[in-house]
Amino acid sequence: MSDPEKANRLIHEKSPYLLQHANNPVDWYPWGEEAFAKAKEEDKPIFLSIGYATCHWCHVMERETFENDEIAQVMNDTFINVKVDREEHPEVDSIYMEFAQALMSSAGGWPLNVVLTPELKPFFALTYLPPKASKGLIGMDQFASQIQVLWGSEERTMLIAQADKIVEMFEKSVKATGADLPSDEDLENSVQMLFDVADPIYGGIKGEPKFPLGYQADFLLQYSKKNEDSRSLFYIELTLQMMGRGGIFDHLGGGFSRYCIDEQWHVPHFEKMLYDNAILSRTYLEVYKYTKKPFFGEICQKTLDYILLELKGEEGGFFSAEDADSEGQEGKFYTWGISEVFDHLGEADGELFSHYFGLTEEGNFEGRNVLHIAHDEKEVAEVLQIDPEDLHKVLGGLQKQLYEERCKRTKPFKDDKVITSWNGLMIDVLAKAGLCFPNKGYLQLAQETASWLKANLFVDGKLLRRFREGDARFEGGLDDYAFLIQGLLTLFEADGDPEHLQWAMQLAEILERDFKVSSGAFYQTEENRHLLIRKCEFYDGAEPSGNAVHCENLLRLHQLTQDDRYLIQAEDILKAAKPFIQAFPPGACYHLIALQRYLDEKSPLVVIALDENQTHKEEIKNALGSHFSPHGFVVWKKVSSEKLDQLVPNLAAQKCLENKTTLYVCRGVQCDPPVTELSAMVEVIENL
Repeated sequence: MSDPEKANRLIHEKSPYLLQHANNPVDWYPWGEEAFAKAKEEDKPIFLSIGYATCHWCHVMERETFENDEIAQVMNDTFINVKVDREEHPEVDSIYMEFAQALMSSAGGWPLNVVLTPELKPFFALTYLPPKASKGLIGMDQFASQIQVLWGSEERTMLIAQADKIVEMFEKSVKATGADLPSDEDLENSVQMLFDVADPIYGGIKGEPKFPLGYQADFLLQYSKKNEDSRSLFYIELTLQMMGRGGIFDHLGGGFSRYCIDEQWHVPHFEKMLYDNAILSRTYLEVYKYTKKPFFGEICQKTLDYILLELKGEEGGFFSAEDADSEGQEGKFYTWGISEVFDHLGEADGELFSHYFGLTEEGNFEGRNVLHIAHDEKEVAEVLQIDPEDLHKVLGGLQKQLYEERCKRTKPFKDDKVITSWNGLMIDVLAKAGLCFPNKGYLQLAQETASWLKANLFVDGKLLRRFREGDARFEGGLDDYAFLIQGLLTLFEADGDPEHLQWAMQLAEILERDFKVSSGAFYQTEENRHLLIRKCEFYDGAEPSGNAVHCENLLRLHQLTQDDRYLIQAEDILKAAKPFIQAFPPGACYHLIALQRYLDEKSPLVVIALDENQTHKEEIKNALGSHFSPHGFVVWKKVSSEKLDQLVPNLAAQKCLENKTTLYVCRGVQCDPPVTELSAMVEVIENL
């Protein structure tokens, strides 16, 4: 806990990451005018340090370097020190990460440490810094002393000139418009390039570390459906099976870790992020709907249930993450010594459990074991001469026993701030899951989350990004708007409430007004005087590109309304994204998802006009919810639908016929003959 007597300015912040540094002897400032004015007043460079609350090496640097009184004194004498939570200020992190990658000629990482002029222009960048030189790394003491000497010498002019050139270079590199739309050929070339980097044995992308495939898998799944491409489907199934069997998935508590350090998915970096788990649960859901294979549905539900148990806020919304560390050790909460397993399960059950989950005396992570499914359930059942279903139940019981034992351990730190964009991802997958699975609580939770976000993070007609302990702060960026619009549109498809559609349209109007480049894509942020440049981000990262997600949003809105204003904006994004798609398709997979939708002239708009008794509503919902139709859009119309008719006047003619629930399938402005018999409606849905 922070001690107010010894605290620096960060004690007044709400970010868990900033509060982790609130008792450092380093004289930290949060990102803002106070720090910038102080740097100019004292003529000092700024030491900008960016990280996040569940970052392992951020913990290490905080403990070793920033808690060191001697090092803190050197830093305070040399710099104005500024701490940033990258999850509160993704726009700051994004800009300075790109600067740092240019300065370091490497991929970068966190903690990200950048030295700036008082005008916020960068001239040095590093990641982790020990207090003293160690293992080939410069120490903070030496680094700060060198900067102090340079800043006070004639070389300062050279440093400032270098910083000016870097900013000028990046200003010129901002591309927001394009002349031509990407084509089918670009799509086909992209698929081939993805297969060129695919791991044919373990799935995912070749090499290590290995990051899970979420929206990348969604793209290939949609491609497989549209083109009846068995190769894409095989690769996606292989990847998701290996991930779901691997140590990257928590076989006791559910949910996925951030990434794996090995190619077989056995040993993860143990932090769990809300966005990863929202994205991956949706991917497993879609593969389950397409293949009908129970394994994918189980992984989806176990992941969602983990989120609901561990990341659901009591006030509302979903928390951000759980740490990799507990009791000062990475993975301690999640790993097992084989003797522990035998102590808790007994000899026979311990032997079975250890065999199935690949436990050994020597372990696979620092002398302990990360659980991963080492043997096929059917093969184990055959050896034991028992029914596979009985074995499944036995293993489930043993997993429950060890889960309950694990709950007695010290849990990893939980970052309990609520991020708007990540909650938009949750609304999207919960709405889909609520239609697909018997647990209707998923849909109710999606509805509650949307209402909570509107009440707490939509202030004076603008989205805010972060909520924690009653405090909503920081202007929402493109990702916040785009991901929330996506969730609201999916929620509207699921429950038919026009309030969700109206809010989605309102948010889209704000983006068009405040974020859009004329005849181009969308900036990451509104105008911000503290940002050196306004960026248009096209490549995906751990989360998909906001431009790509919003392109899909705009195509869905056009599909629903036939309003060309939405289509023109989507085309503007695709034109601007084309060179990025062509240069590196694996980094632009969500743009490829949007492009597939754009090129699909048969994208169906399904309108269900309910009769007064809403006859067959549940049967139709079940059919729609369990069917994989990636480019479809669903509208539920009640007998009284004035609000919906105002929002979507082009659907006013689609009404129930002869007082019977009626299903329409429209493509563009053309609609197939309406259907009123349940069996015929189900058949139509299955053929979408």
